[in-house]
Amino acid sequence: MYKEVKEELTDKELIDSYKSGNRQSLDVLITKYKSYIFNLSYRFMHNYEDAMDLTQEVLIRVYKAIDRYEERNYFKGWLYRIISNTAINTYGKSYRRESPYLDKLELIDDTRYNMESDYERIYLREKISDAYNKLKGKQKDVFMLRYYENCSYKEISKILNISSDSAKSNYSYSLKRMKIFLEDEKVLL
Repeated sequence: MYKEVKEELTDKELIDSYKSGNRQSLDVLITKYKSYIFNLSYRFMHNYEDAMDLTQEVLIRVYKAIDRYEERNYFKGWLYRIISNTAINTYGKSYRRESPYLDKLELIDDTRYNMESDYERIYLREKISDAYNKLKGKQKDVFMLRYYENCSYKEISKILNISSDSAKSNYSYSLKRMKIFLEDEKVLL
């Protein structure tokens, strides 16, 4: 029963509980966000093993920094900044590795699948990933959160600490840039 009540607490209540000495509260909070942390880590790293390594590094940084978390920040946004900064600082340019979809090409040899459409789907995903990696700054962040994580503009504005209108315009701009990048590659969607 105690655990059920704790899981219903808000992020702020869990953090306050942790800061008051209840170490379980941080575990509950991290469990609440573990999928979010891994999914973003995977988006940055593009492969499972590196995403797991990044996730571990992020968890260590969260445990070390949680005492300095300020309530005026949106927790999910604070977490996003830790993930993105860790990816950039720890892995530098190497976080832009080969697309994981290339590995899947070897798996598509079963006659039950329509080989042509599978190759086409993998090709398109890789080209979208390549175009995404060309985006910079807020456009890249907004695109990731909107396209890959299905966040609302309101949620994006909280995570990135920008206005909803700024989130919308950055997303619109990123879509236009993506279209240009994909047209340059002669990718027809």
